[in-house]
Amino acid sequence: MVNKIGNSSYYIVLLIFILSFSQGVIFALGVPNAVSQLSIEILILILFFKAMLNIISVGGDIYGDGLVINLLLIVAIFISFLITTVSKIQLIFFIRNFFIYYLFFYALFNIKLTDSQKERIKKLIIYLFVIQLPASFIKLYLIGTSEDYIGTISVEDGSLATIMPLFAISYLLSHYMVYKDKKYPILMLLFIGIGLISNKLGILYYVVFLYFAILYVYSKFDLVLLKNLFKTMIFLSLIFSAFVSLNPRANPEGKVGGSVDIDYLIKYSNEYQHYSEDGVKGDGRFTAPFDVWDLLSSKGIIAVLWGLGPGDIIQSSFLKYKNPLLEKYNIGYGGRLGILQLMMQIGLIGLLLALSFHILLYMKIRYVYDNYIIDTEHKVLLLYFIGLSIIYFLDTLTYSPTLLNNPAMIMVYLYSFFYIHKYKGVLNES
Repeated sequence: MVNKIGNSSYYIVLLIFILSFSQGVIFALGVPNAVSQLSIEILILILFFKAMLNIISVGGDIYGDGLVINLLLIVAIFISFLITTVSKIQLIFFIRNFFIYYLFFYALFNIKLTDSQKERIKKLIIYLFVIQLPASFIKLYLIGTSEDYIGTISVEDGSLATIMPLFAISYLLSHYMVYKDKKYPILMLLFIGIGLISNKLGILYYVVFLYFAILYVYSKFDLVLLKNLFKTMIFLSLIFSAFVSLNPRANPEGKVGGSVDIDYLIKYSNEYQHYSEDGVKGDGRFTAPFDVWDLLSSKGIIAVLWGLGPGDIIQSSFLKYKNPLLEKYNIGYGGRLGILQLMMQIGLIGLLLALSFHILLYMKIRYVYDNYIIDTEHKVLLLYFIGLSIIYFLDTLTYSPTLLNNPAMIMVYLYSFFYIHKYKGVLNES
């Protein structure tokens, strides 16, 4: 029975990843995004059910890191639900958006996957990332630069065009740090291109930050790697200059082939981050945290600690508001930040618990990196996940809700931890 459960679970995991990376294509073919999203969620529930059957068949407890934290988070979510005015349907949508992927995480730890199956899943994920390159350049040829159509994954989630390439770059950068193979910078350049094709200037800032962060973890800035730093900075500067010149939004002439004017770019970036329409608060990413804090504090300490209720600002055609963040609270684009999405709905307590889980994953991998590296490939994988953790916090705290509700990115992140956790049995299951 266990073998049959394990084998079918393997194919379910494969299908979950394929569907998650195909949502954009499926939508472009005329199938509503809700259909593919619901299919992914049903598969996750089936996988979790199979994991529970496996536990019952062999005896024992549910295993997985951060289980206590997430149980406390569930309690916090229900307390927030009970003391606020959100409906049961809003609660269900909140759990769908932000919590169902944790069931995927714990299912992975409680199903029986062979080492070869785990390896094949890893190779599938790599293939799914690689295919984003031709998909993005086909988009460039057909429609030019645009925030829409991000590879095969999404049609409308522009922030994904920054986060998805960063995931690939973390993998490539970790390999380059260890193996020094020149093919990795070339591949990184191609993935940076995905962001630039989607008019995402921010990817260049985040790549630089990610580079220095992984460099610090890997070398503590030893002299060998610092010798290559100057070349790397020239390389990134050339890309940066080319993008600014070719992107009408980023140069003062507003045309392809415009000048590279740093003063204009700084002014543009500052206005973009602080931008606000008349009467709308929190349009810019810099101003939104202050506006959200003012909103919650004006409603009292209960709202600060427990939020306005899980699902209160969820967007769905089944709910009353098309854009509840704007229509109910007059909070604009900047309110999309992951940290603000959590803070507004489940308060400071829920936010801290949610972030604690991801801090735990980082600390566990970092501890292994500092104390138990068993071979070169293991070192690369550990560096890679450290990079993913950095991306998670950069995205959630400063950029978007992508790593809260995009199934492809969330599940790659969670599967990567699982895969590294199981790598040659280096981590104890205790």
